[in-house]
Amino acid sequence: MSSNGEMIFSGDELLRGDALNTNQVFLGEKLLDLGIFSTRALCIADDLHDMSAAIRESLSREPLVLILSGGLGPTDDDLTREAVAQALDVPLELHEDLLEKVREKFASRGYVMGDSNRKQALLPQGATAIPISGTAPGFTIQHGRTLIAALPGVPWELKEMWTQTVEPLARALAASFEGQSHVVRRIQTFGIGESSVADMLTEFDWRGSLVDIGTRAKLDGLSVILRAVDSPEGLQALEATQKRIVELLGDRVLGIGCEGLPEIVGDLLRKAGLSLAVAESCTGGQLGKRITDVPGSSDYFLGGVISYSNEAKMRVLGVPEDLLAKHGAVSAEVAAAMAAGAATLLVSDCALSITGVAGPGGGTEEKPVGLVYLGSTVNGVVEMEQLRLWGRRDQVRERAALAALDLLRRRLLKGVAR
Repeated sequence: MSSNGEMIFSGDELLRGDALNTNQVFLGEKLLDLGIFSTRALCIADDLHDMSAAIRESLSREPLVLILSGGLGPTDDDLTREAVAQALDVPLELHEDLLEKVREKFASRGYVMGDSNRKQALLPQGATAIPISGTAPGFTIQHGRTLIAALPGVPWELKEMWTQTVEPLARALAASFEGQSHVVRRIQTFGIGESSVADMLTEFDWRGSLVDIGTRAKLDGLSVILRAVDSPEGLQALEATQKRIVELLGDRVLGIGCEGLPEIVGDLLRKAGLSLAVAESCTGGQLGKRITDVPGSSDYFLGGVISYSNEAKMRVLGVPEDLLAKHGAVSAEVAAAMAAGAATLLVSDCALSITGVAGPGGGTEEKPVGLVYLGSTVNGVVEMEQLRLWGRRDQVRERAALAALDLLRRRLLKGVAR
């Protein structure tokens, strides 16, 4: 037997496309981090018969973990409790202590709990309640070798319950598993695509007997995922594979299982004792938001300017009018002047700037949609970078903001002067 997991997501809204199932991405990653490979993920309608049948079918395969998401609310179409009880052929039991906690949750928000919420205190016999985050209690129950965990469909509630309760249980279960278990490593990169990674890693067997290699691409970068058999031979092969891949991908590697670009850049600035300012045009403040999303960013971030118009670029940042006239707002020269202007205005050691054509309109043959210039200055030394980005307007803007952070990251890694 292998250390695999399965997931079932219930909700008509998921099948209609009214809601995006981000929970599958989150849970799949978290299970893989524990060495539990998700072999099946099913999205199913709010139907008691279909849900209980799906649970029974999953349990027949004896996964190590079965995660259920959704269907824990107070309405008639919230059927996960009933479906688990039916699948396991056990009754539902009312937990008075849980009912009181739900009532207290409502009271803390200035509301009186309605009668419909009583069903949220019903759990299948043998189940253990998960401490509530919102007003929907989750539960866990062991069935043979399978840990069943029922979590709310609301993403923030699911994540909190997973982190506080379910993940420790799943981790312990994976650690005690007597079959073939696995170890997972994530090599996080930025600024390199899947096809380029594939070309650079041709020396590897991506489906090797000891180490599997996979990739996952997102706006904030590409992860190379290594999954190895948890054995002396497997761990040795994993270390060798990881070391070689890091060598091949070079400075595009952010780290192993590391935090995101804003956190990495913040740590580099803090360690170097440097301050940062930004000047943004097409991104409209997204770069500043990314930086200030990080707790403690006030240690190094001074502020920024959204200079959307040419007049703002000239009056606030001091970009010369003749530079704009000669090269246009979307140019390497203006990006450099914006970065230098932000550093001067806010008296910062480092500055980043972004100017470009985010689309969907406004592009020309000479300066098409997706053309973006980044400017950076570190202790007075200015560098620029040209990007040709793709995607919708929001995607171009997000990629540009992240690319600016990556430019500064690479410069700081090479030394303050560069």
